[in-house]
Order: sequence, then C-alpha cells, then structure tokens
Amino acid sequence: MSSDSEKLATLCKLNYKDQAIFFLNGFWGDGIGPDEANQVWEYHEHFVKLDLLGPDRKGEEGNELDQFWAAKFIEDKFSAITALERKAAFAVIDQDNNGKMALIELLMWKYKKETAEVVVAPQGDNTAAIAAAQAKLDAVKKQMADCEQKLASQKAAKAENEAAMAALAASEQQLKAAEAELQAAIADLKKEEEAYNGKIRALEATIADDSTSGMKKARANNELAQLKSEDPLPLRRAKITQEAALRKVQKQQKEVAKKRVEAEAKQTALEAAIADLEAAYVDLEAKMADTQSELEKIKSKPGGGKGAVYWMERGLFEADAFLPTSRQKYNHKAPFQFKA
Repeated sequence: MSSDSEKLATLCKLNYKDQAIFFLNGFWGDGIGPDEANQVWEYHEHFVKLDLLGPDRKGEEGNELDQFWAAKFIEDKFSAITALERKAAFAVIDQDNNGKMALIELLMWKYKKETAEVVVAPQGDNTAAIAAAQAKLDAVKKQMADCEQKLASQKAAKAENEAAMAALAASEQQLKAAEAELQAAIADLKKEEEAYNGKIRALEATIADDSTSGMKKARANNELAQLKSEDPLPLRRAKITQEAALRKVQKQQKEVAKKRVEAEAKQTALEAAIADLEAAYVDLEAKMADTQSELEKIKSKPGGGKGAVYWMERGLFEADAFLPTSRQKYNHKAPFQFKA
C-alpha cells in the first residue's frame, strides 16, 4: 500500500489545473468557498505564467516550479513576508523535498492542510456528470479558438479593406489632378488655336483688302503660307501638352477602375469575414449556454465535486469575457461570483 507521502507525490505530478481542482473538491466547505476558489484560480494562473518563463516552459501542462520560480511566486503573492520568511516558507511548502513547489503543496501551506487529510480528500461521486460537463466546456474552448481565428481574419480583412479604400481614394485624387491638368491643357490649346486662327483671318483680310498695297499683300501671302504649312511653336507645344494630359487621364482612369475592383473585392471579403465571425459567436454562445445548463443540473443534485464545477463555470466566465461587450452574460466589472 502506498504511503501518504507517495500519494502526495502522485498528486504533485498532476498538472496545475487538476491539482487545483483536486484541492477545491476535497476541501469545499472546509475552509474553502467561492472566495478562496477565486484565489486558487489566480494562483493557478500565476503558476502557469511563471512556468512559461522557466526552463521547461510547460505552461498549463506543468506541475511544479523550480526553486527560483517558486521563490518568485512567493515574493509576488506574499510580498508582506520577508526574504527569510519566504525561504522558511518554501522549506515547509516543499512536502516531498524535491526542491520544487507544486501548486497543491502551496495550497496545503496556504490553507493549513496536512498530507494525511489531503491524500484522502473526497472528490465526489458525480464524476460521470462532471466529465460530461467538461466535454461540453472543451467544445466551448474549441469554439473560442475558432472565434479567435475568425476574429483575426476579420481584423486582417478590415485592414486590407481600409488599405484598398485608401488606395482607391488616392487613385481618384490623382485622376482629379490629371483631369485638372487636362482641362488646363485644353484651355491653353483653345487659346493658342484662337490666336492662330485670328492671325490667319487677319492675314486673309489684309490680302482681300483692295486698299492693301501689293508689297503688303505679298508679305501677308508669304506669312499666311508659312502659318498654314506648320503650326507655330506655342500651338504645337499646346497640342503636345494636351495629348499628354489626355493620355495621363486615360491611364489614370484605368488605374482607378482597377483600384475600385480591388476595393470592392476587399469589401466583399470583409463582409464575409464579419458574417463568419458572427456565426462563430452565435455557435459559441449556444455551446456556453449548453454547458451552463449542464452545470446547473450538477449543482442542483448532491454529489460533491464543487471544485470541478467551480473551475468549469469560471472557464465560462473567462470565455464570456472574450465576447463583444454587447454579447456578454456576466458582469466583468466585478469579481467572478460562484453560487454553489
């Protein structure tokens, strides 16, 4: 038959969550209630956090902290005691003398429980019902992961949509600038054409005027012939500028059309991501409600296992905090209140 020390060593090998639940189950109503359970939850979270900083980095699957991180835990959570007192406390906490601190060892020290009573602490006779509820909570956690993934996808889609809309707006601004340049080029061309045509009309009038001397008519004919043979430089320049401005506008119009298609595609993708996230939230809420209902059934019947029920309901509370505020069922401005 295993000794109490051996039984405790086995308990110390459980992961942090199972150690916490074992302790809460065993001593619920014997110095342990909802407030103490909230404290144990916080201890568990800090154990996991420090474990991830340690050499093995097992996190949730860890079972004990080495002496360095154990000292850090005691310093963080029991800052009122001195360094010497912390050292002395660790010596008492380390029940199996392996130089490490399991969560259940800390809880034994914190709540003054002896090894003999811990190893035989009752775990309840409703393990089947608790296992069924745990399966439902596992489905909640899986759905939370799906929601997290879809939320990330929605955020990425939103960022891409905003970038596409900004690119479209910038492209449209460039088109407006190009159109303004084209209008200025058209106006300048019109001005040069009017000046050109005005010169031609003036020369033709001079030539047609009977009072014009032969010499002036000859000069006018010569100048008119030169004008008609080739556009003057200002007019040529105006035509070139207008043609370039037109090509620029046409090119930018194509770019705007391309950006608009891209923006519309990103908008469609965003709307799909929003719909996917909404569906995932609805599914999560349904799974949470199903789990809560299962827990209420357990609480309405005798059988113990209050620690396990607390842990699952606290898990629902934490999952609820993940939801958008408008969907939350708990008051997260206040500490979690467990009603056994």
